[in-house]
Amino acid sequence: MRTLIVADPWDIHARAVAWGLEKAGEESLVLYTHDFPQKAAISIHLDSGQTRSGAADALEFSCARQHRPMTLEDADAIWLRRWYQPIASPDLHPADSKFAQTESGEFMRATMHMLDEKPRFWVNPLQAKLRADRKPVQLLNAKAVGLQIPHTLFSNDPEQIRGFFRRNGDRAIYKPLTAACWVSEDKSHATFTSVLSEELLSNDASLANAPGIYQEFLDKAFELRVTVIGRSVFAAKLDSQKDGYYLTDWRANQLDSEIQCEVFALPADIEEKCCALMDRLGLVFGCIDIVVKPNGEYVFLEVNEMGQFIWLEDMNPALPLLDCFVKFLVSRDPTFRYRAGSPACDFGEFRTWMERQADFEPDATRHIAIPRSYEMRE
Repeated sequence: MRTLIVADPWDIHARAVAWGLEKAGEESLVLYTHDFPQKAAISIHLDSGQTRSGAADALEFSCARQHRPMTLEDADAIWLRRWYQPIASPDLHPADSKFAQTESGEFMRATMHMLDEKPRFWVNPLQAKLRADRKPVQLLNAKAVGLQIPHTLFSNDPEQIRGFFRRNGDRAIYKPLTAACWVSEDKSHATFTSVLSEELLSNDASLANAPGIYQEFLDKAFELRVTVIGRSVFAAKLDSQKDGYYLTDWRANQLDSEIQCEVFALPADIEEKCCALMDRLGLVFGCIDIVVKPNGEYVFLEVNEMGQFIWLEDMNPALPLLDCFVKFLVSRDPTFRYRAGSPACDFGEFRTWMERQADFEPDATRHIAIPRSYEMRE
């Protein structure tokens, strides 16, 4: 059994899970799509005949650190952790570079769809991932399973946006459709949820040229991060409303440990609806963000089909997420249910092991560095 992990070599989730799989006696291979085509090669062999002895359709992958042929039969599980845009060599002429990058991107998409031609265990299934990444689709299906959602407008129409703001009592927020990051001098900047004002909505051009997500402002008691792995559901309570913090988006606090992460008993009906949403979207893994209002109402915000979860266990070891995820991959079962007990692996053990590995850090000279500002590709 072999698991193909699509991720970058520095990703702590990929490294911890690969370590856990090795402990479980399973081989894994990491495909870093940003290395392609400069430091990685992929070949798809399709035989024209059906009877020639030894002929086989195959996908072969090699990278700077190793050459390990992999046929389409080899990986019976694929974890789409992070899919980065291929990047062409800067040594090419600008006109050639654009063509090479377009070709590389199309080739990588074709490779993923080629892998999807044969039944295998995907986390998450490719077509489901492409659909579930769309925020309007998420909210529509969350509403369909009975989850409460915020009043929401997706638009680039300035009049519609300002009208929405007024109808919600001048209390609304803005969120981007995609995560955005850019670099200014020596600082990195990212887009987070922002509280709107009349002044921010005054420029028609800025509203019209960047369609966005506009939602009612929600008063919060606290927030939940609900991690669904197969049929295993872990809810973590985040005390995101502490004084002195960015209260509208807990991510802006850099996952500060002072926010605190507590194991939370999710009401049975909310858990059932979360699982129903995953089924409707075709997902077998996802991290769901929920706001709990002061009046006790649960409001669905979004599901990140490849959300981070290691940080939750790092903050609270009572959440055995790494052990659950590794066993989930090994099971190849989309309906996997975790049995609580002594975990075979945990993040604390992995971190101790990692600190003992003198050469554990990936060789940056053998990989294309992740840019501080990058574009995620489907």
